[in-house]
Amino acid sequence: MQNLVNTDKVASGARLGKIGTFAGLGFLVAGLVISLALKESPLLWLSFVCLLAGILVSSIGTANLNRWVRQPRADQALAQGLKGFDDRYRLYNYLLPAPHVLLSPVGLYVLTALGTEGVIRYDGTRFRRDFSLGRLFRFMTDEQLGRPFAEADVQVQALQKFLDTHDLGQDVQIQNILVFYHPGAQLIVSDPPRPIVDPKGLKKAIRRQPGDKLSASVYQRLQELFDGAAGQFAT
Repeated sequence: MQNLVNTDKVASGARLGKIGTFAGLGFLVAGLVISLALKESPLLWLSFVCLLAGILVSSIGTANLNRWVRQPRADQALAQGLKGFDDRYRLYNYLLPAPHVLLSPVGLYVLTALGTEGVIRYDGTRFRRDFSLGRLFRFMTDEQLGRPFAEADVQVQALQKFLDTHDLGQDVQIQNILVFYHPGAQLIVSDPPRPIVDPKGLKKAIRRQPGDKLSASVYQRLQELFDGAAGQFAT
């Protein structure tokens, strides 16, 4: 399996996370100092502005640290889950309109990586995440569950539009797999409309996916398109 990663994007995200975290801390300290120094002043409102800015900036910084610094990152977890496939399986990370795209002889996949931890349930109609006390203490660092299928659909549509632009949309069916990659994620899934797995179940999910295999010519066209576009999207 070939794992292609936009390392510039990873480094940029990690840098933003560190800057945001330290800047947020600076705002919080400034707010505390101002509140003590100007507690009898009409300018006391400045301390609340600094505290609010500190919380906001710290949240942005922490979210970026979790995504780009904390290991395993999404691309690392996906690569580990795909380990053992031959070099015809090419995983493009942060290089195409969808964050994680797997080109393989058996099909084209958008792998929607989700970093939520805890007990995550899907009962055939909706997602639900079990409550835990730990989430209260991690509220600023915790990745929310959100709407996984909606997020996945946006990614699939972005890649579909890209293929349509290059006259490949009619030749390829994009398949989607949701991958909860956080080591602390525990999945309890029933009757999903598309695969919902952790990295350990990713290879099995791909082998079980229905659909026609890619012809050699279509595979070659996709590889050439993706390899060329990777340089365009790398920043």
